[in-house]
Amino acid sequence: MPRSGPPEEVLAGTCRWYPRVTSWLGATLLAATIPIVSGRVTAKADQDVPETLTLTVPRWAAPAAGSDVIDWRPGKNARHPLARYGQRLDVTVIVESLATGTKYETRIGRFLIRDWEDDDSGTVSVSADGLLKLAETDKLGRAMSPVGSLASEARRLLPAGMGVSFDTSLEDRACPRGMAWSDDRLSALQEIASAWPALLRTDEWGQFQFRAPLPDVPVPVLEYKDGVGGTLIGAPMSDTREGVYNRVIASSSNSDVADVQASASVTAGPMNVRGDYGVVTKKWSSPLITDRRSAERSAQTMRDNSIRAAQTVPVRIAPDPRPDLDDAVVVKRGGNTDLWGWITGYDMPLTQADGDMRIDVGVAA
Repeated sequence: MPRSGPPEEVLAGTCRWYPRVTSWLGATLLAATIPIVSGRVTAKADQDVPETLTLTVPRWAAPAAGSDVIDWRPGKNARHPLARYGQRLDVTVIVESLATGTKYETRIGRFLIRDWEDDDSGTVSVSADGLLKLAETDKLGRAMSPVGSLASEARRLLPAGMGVSFDTSLEDRACPRGMAWSDDRLSALQEIASAWPALLRTDEWGQFQFRAPLPDVPVPVLEYKDGVGGTLIGAPMSDTREGVYNRVIASSSNSDVADVQASASVTAGPMNVRGDYGVVTKKWSSPLITDRRSAERSAQTMRDNSIRAAQTVPVRIAPDPRPDLDDAVVVKRGGNTDLWGWITGYDMPLTQADGDMRIDVGVAA
């Protein structure tokens, strides 16, 4: 589902757009307001850590009206709001209608500061990552074998202090005992997601989520159109076969079960395995695959994800805080439905000076 936010008529009209960024170190609030010159939040579903935050902050500025001017370069201060010692930035976008004065607040997410740089020209640049970064960098210190189900293992593999939620449609099942996780914590969580199958994401509070896989047919929750009252600016198209496969073979790598394997192929349309496209195969195996049904579901989900990635349209829109990864959208130009699909990425400005927004739409077949 999309994030909460202003209705389209507010975004299409005259409105004010600005961020509220706070800094936390553990449970301690380091800064309730960080002054922002410019910034963007980007996300790409096919990356291990999908979300990235970049900010430009004035070197010297008062965090709020009436407060003292402070230095926003962290230097050697490990408790500075922009230092990289575990500080997390909480990002909210505020849209204010200039017609009514109504304000709409949308939480975007939490981000772990990766680095900062003083360009010696009066500003400080800050880069931060979504909180899946905590799982990527926190390697397991010893070999671990599953002792429970997919859900309980996901909880056990979480980095310290992180929470997790599971879509209610996901059917939990036992993990095989005769296997061991690698030392890569994020890879183990991704393997659970692929075998379930599910989508591993973070929510607006930075907590981990296992979402249901996308349905065969998108049911749009957001609409973008051009013309009067619309926020669509442009939707140029491109296409590639690079990295796009039309057959997936999923199998079990668990030596304690009989040979389990399933394949899922594209059998209609221009990517038909029996047609001129040819056969482009991806093989994937996991000890979490213990029966043919789980192999079939994983293969089908990977096949469908590949088809969606075959044609991605970068849609330019007026800034909108609502879109999130995996949301189903419809894009209309000239009153016609030109495309519909799922959001596979976005590039969101944090100030009005940062220009337009882009959402990448994986077109439904």
